[in-house]
Amino acid sequence: MKILLIILTMPLLLFSFSNCGGAQNKDEMKALVQNPPFKIAEAYFQDWAAGVKEGGSGTNIHIVFKEMDPNVVIQNIYFRNHILEAKGNVNDPNQYVGYLQNNTQRDVIMDADPVKEAQNVPSKTFPFQLEDNQAVVEYWFGGKKNYYKISNLSRKDMIAYPQVNPHE
Repeated sequence: MKILLIILTMPLLLFSFSNCGGAQNKDEMKALVQNPPFKIAEAYFQDWAAGVKEGGSGTNIHIVFKEMDPNVVIQNIYFRNHILEAKGNVNDPNQYVGYLQNNTQRDVIMDADPVKEAQNVPSKTFPFQLEDNQAVVEYWFGGKKNYYKISNLSRKDMIAYPQVNPHE
């Protein structure tokens, strides 16, 4: 009787453990919406560089919405393996920008001692495979987080900010 109980309990126990792993994978995969509750008038990215060495460089991603349901809340922009906060424009509530700053210095510990290297923070896996001219908009609508892929971001000319006048 005990053997029969063990034989019947083991598959049930193994099945419950397999469901835990499946739930985790489901969270990592993000489904894209085909018909979002908004229309995009223009979407582009623009590289920029400061006029001084310490000023840095980066890329700004601009998304201008033509129509948008009032219940939509734009959250983030996924672009070139980065998740950027979508910042709204006070003067134009239909325009959002994501700021990607190029990091020339990385905080990676390289050492012969593996204990010191273990302090490195592993990078998170990026949830989308995107080309350089593609982005994904993350937004809330109807109490649910959604994702919409923009496939054809245009590239605008680079902005080169002037060097600061050293005599000021």
